[in-house]
Amino acid sequence: MKSIPEGRNIPIDTLRGIACIFLVAYHVIGITPSSGLRLHDGILKDANELLAYIRMPLFTFLSGVVYAWRPYTNDWQKFVKGKVRRLIVPMLFIGTVFAGFQAITPGTNSSITDWRFLHIMPVAHYWFVESLFWIFMLIIPLEQFRLLNSRTGLLLVFLVAALLFLSNAGTPWLSIAGAFYLFPYFLCGIFCSRFPVEFRYGRVVGMVLLTIVIVFLLFYGLQYGGGRRSFTALLIGVSSCVSLLYIGFESGWLASIGFYSYTIYLFHVFFTAASRILFRAAGVTDIWLLFVLGTAIGLAGPVIVELIASRFSISRVLLLGKNPLKSTGALRGRRAEVSA
Repeated sequence: MKSIPEGRNIPIDTLRGIACIFLVAYHVIGITPSSGLRLHDGILKDANELLAYIRMPLFTFLSGVVYAWRPYTNDWQKFVKGKVRRLIVPMLFIGTVFAGFQAITPGTNSSITDWRFLHIMPVAHYWFVESLFWIFMLIIPLEQFRLLNSRTGLLLVFLVAALLFLSNAGTPWLSIAGAFYLFPYFLCGIFCSRFPVEFRYGRVVGMVLLTIVIVFLLFYGLQYGGGRRSFTALLIGVSSCVSLLYIGFESGWLASIGFYSYTIYLFHVFFTAASRILFRAAGVTDIWLLFVLGTAIGLAGPVIVELIASRFSISRVLLLGKNPLKSTGALRGRRAEVSA
C-alpha cells in the first residue's frame, strides 16, 4: 500500500478501512444464496447478514464526519459542480461499464433487465453514490438556513430524518429511498464532528457500547434485528458508529486501505467477481480460501486502478471523480505571475 500522506486523520481512515473490508467481504460472500460464494448457511453467511446493520451506516457516518471538516459555504454552484464531478460522473461511467461486463461475462450473478432504465434504476451497489449525491443536495438548503449550526437545530433535522427513515419513504428510482435510508447516519456524523461530547473515559464508554451491540447481534440479531429501516437497525447503526468513533482505534495498514475507500467502493466488484470466476475455473473449491483471496484482491485491485488512473486527466475525472491534472504550461504561467 502507498504510504499515508501527512495530515490525514488516522482514526477516521482506520474506520474507513474497516468499512471497506466489510463491504468487499459482503460482495465476496454474496448478497443472497444465489450470488457470490452461494452460501446457504454457515458463519460467513450469518456474519454477512449481521454486518448489514453496520456496513453502510458506517460508510455514511464517516462521510458526514468528513463533510463537516469542509462544509458547504455559500457558493452552491461550485458545491453542486464538485459533487457532480466527484459522484455522478464516476457513477455513470463505471456503473455503465459494470453493467456491460455483467451482460457479457459468463458466471456473473446478475445483469440489467431493462437498459432503458439504466441508472434511473440504480446499478448494483452504485445506488449509494447516487443517494449520497441527493444527501449533499439536501444539505445545501439546510446549511443555507443555518439549521445545522446548533445542537438543537441539528437534532430536530435528525428527528425528521429518522421519521422518514422509519416510514420507508422514498422510491428505488434514482436511489431516492437510499438517500432517506442513509441521511440519519450522515447527520449523526456531522453532529459528532461539530458538537463532540467529551467523556473522561471516552474510549472505555465506546468499548462498552460496542460490546453491547456485538453481544446483541450475536445472540439476537438474526431474530430481532428487523429490517434495515427499522428502529432497531437505526439504533444499532448509530450506536456502532458512535462507539467506533469514541474508541479511536488506529491502524496503519487499515488506514492505508481507508485512504482509497472511495476507489475501493467504485471498483471492488470487478475484482471480486473476476477472482471468484477465475479461481473456481482453476479448480479452487475451498470456501474460506475463495473468501480470503476474493477479499484481498477486491481491496488491492482498486488501489492499483487509482495509482494508474491518477496519472492521466481523463481517467482522473471519469474513473476517480477527481480534478484533471493541471497543465505544465498553466503552472509555468502562474509561477511567472508570482515571480513578476
